[in-house]
This record gives sequence, C-alpha cells and structure tokens, in this order.
Amino acid sequence: MDAADVIAQWVEDLERSGRSTHTIAAYRRALVHFAAWNRRAYDTAFDPAAIMPRDVRDWKAHQQTVEKAAPATINQRLVALSRFFGWAVDHALAADDPTADVPGIRLPARQPKGLSDRDLRKLLRAAKTSGSARDYAIIEILAGTGLRVGELLDLCVGDLDLHERSGSVTVRQGKRGSFRVIPLTLDVRKALESYLDSYTNAADPAAPLWAGPHGELSHRSSVLRILARVAQQAGITAPGPHVLRHTFATRYLAANPDDLRGLAALLGHASLNTVMIYTEPSLDRLAERMERLDTDL
Repeated sequence: MDAADVIAQWVEDLERSGRSTHTIAAYRRALVHFAAWNRRAYDTAFDPAAIMPRDVRDWKAHQQTVEKAAPATINQRLVALSRFFGWAVDHALAADDPTADVPGIRLPARQPKGLSDRDLRKLLRAAKTSGSARDYAIIEILAGTGLRVGELLDLCVGDLDLHERSGSVTVRQGKRGSFRVIPLTLDVRKALESYLDSYTNAADPAAPLWAGPHGELSHRSSVLRILARVAQQAGITAPGPHVLRHTFATRYLAANPDDLRGLAALLGHASLNTVMIYTEPSLDRLAERMERLDTDL
C-alpha cells in the first residue's frame, strides 16, 4: 500500500468516526506534509512501519528552523501525526507510535483578556445613563466582584448584605458547590441599593435578585443582551460576562500584586495555579522591563 492509499484509508476511517470536515482536512494536510518531508529527507516513500522517533524530531526541527512555522501549527501537525500512528498501530501498519516521546512546543500562557480601564469606564458610564438601574447594577457587580454569570443569576435578595460603610454578596453554590462571601465596594453597593429601591420584591429575602418586565432573569442570554446593548451605547465591543470577570481579576492584582491567595478566594478557585494566569506579563510589559535595564546602567 503506497502513501496515497494509506492516507486515503485513514481519512475514510476519520470520516466514518464522525470527525468534522475541518479536523479531517487539517489532519490530512499534516500527514501529507510529513510524507512529503520524509520523501525529501530520505529519498524514499512514506512507510509507517519504518518511521522512528528520530524522524519525527527531525521533522519538528525542520519546521522550526527551516520553515519557520508557527508553534501552534507545528503542535497541530504533531497531534495529527500522533492520531495517525495510533490508527496505524491498530491496523498493523506500524509496530509502535514514534510520536509518543516527541513533545509539542511549549507555548507561553495566554493571559485572559479584560477590558482596559478606559473601556470599563465607558461601559459603566453608559450603563449608569441607560435609564435601567438593574442593568447598571448587573454590570457593576460583575466588574466589581468577578462573579460568574451563573452565580450572578442564582442570587437571591437575601444574598446581599448592604450597609452604609460595608457590604457583601454571598455565593451559596458556586462552581463545584463552593461557598464564598465577597466584599462589595462603595460603587457596587450604591448601584445595588439604587436597583433595590425600584425592585418590587426587594423586601423578600427569598426572591430572585434579578427580574424584568417578563419575570425572573435566569438565562445567560439575558445578560449577554444587556451587555451588548450597553456596549453599543458606550461605543465599544460588547464584552461577555467572563471578560468582566477577567477585568476584575486583572485590576485586583494590579492593585494587590502579591495577593494571589486573596484573588483565588474572591474568584472561587480552589487552587492558586488557576489564578497564576493573571500574573503572566504581556509582551509590552516585558519590553518595558527590558528597557529599564538600559536606564539602570
């Protein structure tokens, strides 16, 4: 069976397994790329049984040093080749998987994207002037506490504890059933108090906190529509609730750079490793730090 037949048979099996056309096309391109490299490197036809780990490492190095391929592209091709050899071993076309001990390229952690201070102010200002005390309170509490959208929608009136000089919100069943109490800043408290002043069920601790003309707000889509409407008024790209969560986390660490444990508690993360993503410096920040080396001389 020549290389073209092997690739065609694998692709047919991928199609029968229900893989998406996009995935199949990407996998096929990767295998064709490897087979073509193998022919150029060794002047021999592609034979799965003859491929060694050294060949896969050389192919990876060729992509890095000669082709200058993007790390994500190389990793994608390595995954495709690994999938192929898993199939080849199952079909007795190879004795073992030569990709097993060839790691992908370690990519830098991608720092979650939050709103800039300027866009956050524009969003909050538009929300405050929108005429909806509820929408303003929703955006203030998302940006000011880092609540997940599900946690926001699960709140009852009694989960708020508002006073003149302090306040908090209780998340009774967060991710994995976690419980936490989050302090509220003055701006968030004022926005919530203004909303509750106009809320019919504000005196009922068991009442859902968020409601509109058609009843309780219980779906994520409702929050997305609010954010889209207010963002349009603000003249910015509409952020999702998770972008506001990232915005809160980024701003908190900027003000309290050594308090990873506090941030983890506020966000409802059991592990500090999860919040370490917010400590990864951006390329611009690294450039600034490099420039300081010259100024220190």
